[in-house]
Amino acid sequence: MMDKEQAKQLKEELNESFTDAYIRNAGVLIHKLAEQFYKENNLNGKIYFNDDIFNHCLIDILVDLARLKYFHDISRVNYVKFMAYTASWCLKRKPFQIIEGCKEELIYVNERFALTLLLQAVSCYDEKVYYCMEDHKEILKGIGQIYYHLKYRNTNPQTLELFLIGLENGKKMHSR
Repeated sequence: MMDKEQAKQLKEELNESFTDAYIRNAGVLIHKLAEQFYKENNLNGKIYFNDDIFNHCLIDILVDLARLKYFHDISRVNYVKFMAYTASWCLKRKPFQIIEGCKEELIYVNERFALTLLLQAVSCYDEKVYYCMEDHKEILKGIGQIYYHLKYRNTNPQTLELFLIGLENGKKMHSR
């Protein structure tokens, strides 16, 4: 646990790169996405979202983004980078925790959440949209491969960002 002096020092460091409003909005955005994921996947009674772990995720995300801004001498971090760092830290910290039991589909709940974040970041897949059967199968196969990567491969913000950029570029090429 962080003592008051450490928290004050961290807040001062983060305020060099971000406003209080940015920090608050970043936390609210990620938390809302987590709540939506929680509800859509009917996780009540099986999984809980640990706010203490989430707060550490948020700190880690913001510290990394502050370093990135300083290193590249940029004033803003784009949404794709933000979501790549968010997914990466959620994979490391695992804010979704199993209450009891261990059904196989629950073991990788944090990886599913990261997948949701990544797909949402580039508006890649919407279950409510009709796709022709062949395209739908290919899309689901691709999503399965990404999910496999999140579960079993070494993921870091840079590889997740590259993945998101690839998806965006693929969408642009496909739409032309």
